Amino acid sequence: MDNSLKALGLMSGTSMDGIDASIIQSDGEDSLNIIEEIYVPYSKDFSKRLSNYIEKIENNEQILNTKNEYLNLEKELTLLHANISSEIINKSRQNIDLVGFHGQTIIHKPHLGYTVQMGDSNLLSKLLKLNVVSDFRKNDIINGGEGAPLTPIYHQALKKKLNIESPALFLNIGGISNITFCNKKTFFAKDIGPGNVMIDSYLKKTKNINYDKNGKIADTGKVNMDIINQFIEHDFYNSKKKHSYDKKEFDYNFVRGLDFNDAVSTITYFTANLLSNFLNDNFTEKLIIILCGGGRKNKTLIKFLKDLTNHQIVNIDDYNLNGDFVEAQAFAYLSIRSFFKKKISFPSTTNVNQPVTGGKIYKNF
Repeated sequence: MDNSLKALGLMSGTSMDGIDASIIQSDGEDSLNIIEEIYVPYSKDFSKRLSNYIEKIENNEQILNTKNEYLNLEKELTLLHANISSEIINKSRQNIDLVGFHGQTIIHKPHLGYTVQMGDSNLLSKLLKLNVVSDFRKNDIINGGEGAPLTPIYHQALKKKLNIESPALFLNIGGISNITFCNKKTFFAKDIGPGNVMIDSYLKKTKNINYDKNGKIADTGKVNMDIINQFIEHDFYNSKKKHSYDKKEFDYNFVRGLDFNDAVSTITYFTANLLSNFLNDNFTEKLIIILCGGGRKNKTLIKFLKDLTNHQIVNIDDYNLNGDFVEAQAFAYLSIRSFFKKKISFPSTTNVNQPVTGGKIYKNF
């Protein structure tokens, strides 16, 4: 690892429950060593204020009209990222070269030419006295891409590190579900539909619960197949027509009127059905599906998915990795590639016009 760097990756996903932090050492290519990882939850108050803000934002103009609220939240969010960064650096006793700072996605509208990730990179650099790499998605969108998904190049590196056989498909179930498909000749990626977004949104709105732990609520309900059959072919949910999604594009109102447990079960099955339809329609050859992201812990969702697909499905944790930190690791890896001006997105992963690097380096110390 003579040409390698040690990078800290920071990720706060659409669940807005906290921050994942991971330190890796890599050359931005095949050499990869995972050193340390920790998670720190947001306080309930901050999570609620952040969630409420994002819920009311529909476009860039609304961000400008709420500038003071945005900046206050951004400062608070950045300080929380600085705190977890200091904690993991002290715990690991490593000299860090770079920080990969994704920030919190507020809105993602690549078809209108913009995506907004909240986070003050200059402030984070000043507090940590380290180079911070952020704005990973903007260059991709400027060059005709969708700015998502960005983890595929890291999935490809993980596949090599773990000696996973081809063909393989990484299915990342976060708020949105995205795939990375790798075989010996092909490498492509896209968002394929909802992940936890509809389940979590329904739980928060109706019971002020953040998520369905292990899918226990869904397991006690009954799936309403009439609703599933009515809505599964609706154009709104047709994942084949889009390459990337904003979480607000998925609506759970089709379960209105159902008992709570039945509604959660129906949304969970509906999510699994959308994902399995894509997988079954697009991958006829036998392949191994490797589950990543928080949704992999929803046992009911995964049971439905296994029932509805013809492929072998395994958990990334089965490879002695903690699947909670794959995205944080990915943004550490992307920060290294950005530093070396290596490409981080490709026509086959984001629909960008040509392979591009991304990630702007901030130094403020």
